[in-house]
Amino acid sequence: METLRFTHGTSRWARAAAILGMSAGLLAWLWPIGLGGAMPVGGDVTQFFMGLMSVLSESLAERRLPVWNDLWGYGFPGIGESQMGALYPPHMVLYGALSVERAYVASLVLHTLWGGLGAYWAGRVFGLSRAGSAFSAFVFSTSGFFVIHMPHPWGYTTGSWLPWAWGAAWRLLSDDPNGEPKPSTAARLFVLTLVLVLQVLPGHFQIAFMTQAGIALMAAWTCLDRVRGRSLSETARPWELAMLGLAVVFPLAAVQLWPTARLARLAASQRNYEYLSGFASTPFHLVSLVAPNLFHRSPLWRPLVWDPFHTSPEECLIYVGIVPLLLAILAIAREARRDPGVRCLTVLAVVGLILSLGPYVPGFRLLIQFPGFSFFRAPARWTLPASLALAILAGKGLDAWPSWERPGRWLGVLAVGAVLWTVGVLGLIELALWSSTPSASPALAHGFTRAFEIRPWADDQTFKSVTDQARKPVLEGGPRHREARSFEQRRFEVYRTELTGTAFLLATVLVVSGLTGVAPARRFIPIMLVVLTGADLWLLGRHRLVDVGPLRPLVEQSSVLARLAKEPRGTRTADPMRNLPMAAGLAPVQAYRTLDLPALPALTSLARGPLDPGPQGEIAFRAMRATGVGLRVLDPTEASGLRRRGATDFQPRATLETLSDPVLARWLLGANWNPEHRAEADEFMILKPSDPAARAWFLPSTAVPKSDIFDDWNGDPRPVLDLIDRARPLKTVVRSPVDWEVMVDVDEPGWVLISQLDDPQWQARIGSVDGRSDEPANIAPAFRVKNQGGAWQRVFIDKPRARAVLRLSYDARDLRLGLGISAVSWLVWLMATASFHLASRRRSNV
Repeated sequence: METLRFTHGTSRWARAAAILGMSAGLLAWLWPIGLGGAMPVGGDVTQFFMGLMSVLSESLAERRLPVWNDLWGYGFPGIGESQMGALYPPHMVLYGALSVERAYVASLVLHTLWGGLGAYWAGRVFGLSRAGSAFSAFVFSTSGFFVIHMPHPWGYTTGSWLPWAWGAAWRLLSDDPNGEPKPSTAARLFVLTLVLVLQVLPGHFQIAFMTQAGIALMAAWTCLDRVRGRSLSETARPWELAMLGLAVVFPLAAVQLWPTARLARLAASQRNYEYLSGFASTPFHLVSLVAPNLFHRSPLWRPLVWDPFHTSPEECLIYVGIVPLLLAILAIAREARRDPGVRCLTVLAVVGLILSLGPYVPGFRLLIQFPGFSFFRAPARWTLPASLALAILAGKGLDAWPSWERPGRWLGVLAVGAVLWTVGVLGLIELALWSSTPSASPALAHGFTRAFEIRPWADDQTFKSVTDQARKPVLEGGPRHREARSFEQRRFEVYRTELTGTAFLLATVLVVSGLTGVAPARRFIPIMLVVLTGADLWLLGRHRLVDVGPLRPLVEQSSVLARLAKEPRGTRTADPMRNLPMAAGLAPVQAYRTLDLPALPALTSLARGPLDPGPQGEIAFRAMRATGVGLRVLDPTEASGLRRRGATDFQPRATLETLSDPVLARWLLGANWNPEHRAEADEFMILKPSDPAARAWFLPSTAVPKSDIFDDWNGDPRPVLDLIDRARPLKTVVRSPVDWEVMVDVDEPGWVLISQLDDPQWQARIGSVDGRSDEPANIAPAFRVKNQGGAWQRVFIDKPRARAVLRLSYDARDLRLGLGISAVSWLVWLMATASFHLASRRRSNV
């Protein structure tokens, strides 16, 4: 047979070329970010993660853990809200040794390469050749999931461990078909648990749960697949070992899981059906398996095919490449009968795709009652394990291609099927638009309306409102040639832009499939398929949903951040930048968290209220005073509104300065902000109140109303403002994030009110300046709504005190307990696996 066999010694150079080609392709895919001296900016990168990771970097430089993040709004448990991954060893090394920006980019690059190496190893474990494994590694590392989740560090940090975990699990499960453990079984079990623990530590547990669920499914399927005339008990030993490996992950990773569990109990977040069903793939969007750009390039699609289905293009892109998908399907059809690995991977891919559909699958309401499934939203993320399974199956298909009879014919049939699928989706869109016109059949319009009503949510969206949106004119073009056109008018341009590449690729696949009948070209078909895949996924990576900027400190790129960095560390800001001020050492009172205890959110919102002269502006200033805001940043839209209303004179209450910052404007408002380059569109305003910001207040007992506003607050911020207006500010000294001092000099009993998030792990003592006569003081919540979390703190002063000091310290008991559980669990686990290993060796020597 004159074909290129990737699995035989005669093709050694071809295998080496394939491996080097895939490695070079992955490096080329990464080149614009990191390797090319650039970094991702905008969106969640700058507004959420960069500021947060700067706190981790600062704490590591000071040789401490960020158990309490005093820059996160009014303070927040830094380890419990685990997004920093403060206990993750690579984070500790990178953010402890490099600048924040370089550590961020190094983490992205290294984890992407690590995930590719893991996929290569997993492919080898599943029986692929070196070339097939390299092909699978490239496909997995550059798949659509990582393209759309590049702004989210949790995507590539936790995702990079998925193939390592699956490979370790398959090595354990395939140890012995008869279920008898070998001496190496204990080592394999230990490696599996180590990988799973490392995957938990970055702090985003959803992908870790998906990994564990995949291993459980892999173990169950393998056990059933091996029965074949034997009893289930005879083949259940590997399944039992895998389940044991999954079970011990929780105590081994308790150092991170225990603080997060404590915080979750305090937060008591409402994870209802509406929350858990959001950001799922729909059967309609699965067309991205063959047409990745469709619905992802034009912003006109969002109100038509994303928002009505409670999802977004930033969460849904299941794409592993046209050729890999077709090879995976051929591998399933041709190899499943004789290869147990193919059967297992097929189950994993199908289940992953089904779970990604979320509420569109019967039984979803029941599923989300189970632990794990009841914790996490965005079912579309289940496409990650599906992508890994498809990538390894594609490698199987590439390896087996030379041994198949007439594979080109079936490749062509599948390519035609992909064309028909894409055309069918476009036809459905065209039919939906036509059905809403006066000339359409009423029965057709009624059918689309009824189909739209099947959506699993009750909201104000209707089929008519969506089609009306498709006909709503939207401005486009530059300042000289602006015109308003609707999606209906532009749709053929959109189709052409989004589908030209897919059409060309499918046409090329059809040509390649035809060349299999040409003897001189037949041996080069696998190489052609590899080259097509490289070009396909490389081009997909050129259209990442993230902007790119220079690899420099953020405070050097943004004039506003440079100005904020001149303020004392911990100065509170009211701004639209979410977590970004943390990069300059400031504390945004409206910081964003995923596991949240919202502290007085209504009062905080008032601090960012309108600044117009009159009652509204007065309330905003009172709220800034109450919340301890030292600076307020107004973005270009707010600044232009003030100028338009002529409300820019705040003397003597505050000073106002204007800064031009086009870089920050693009980070906050999008890469396409201000295409006309108007100077005023990039101007920010920084308002600084004249009165010093206070974080602690003294309220005499006589000033507190008889109604218990502290313990039974209804959320109305006006009584809080009235109360603080009658309070006296106290000097506060922040020695460290976990060590505060409030200077108390009062001549009557009353309350010390502290605008810091109430957490049961804060402790207080009051005494003299030298600390020799300190005595315990009780911290109670202030302005708590019923039994919910998120209150501020208060301490009662029972008698007059002169020149006293109230000392607050944060005792991270949850971290110590979690560390103790992990330490004991690791000791026990090491002893157990060592004993198991020795026992297995003795049995094998008998």
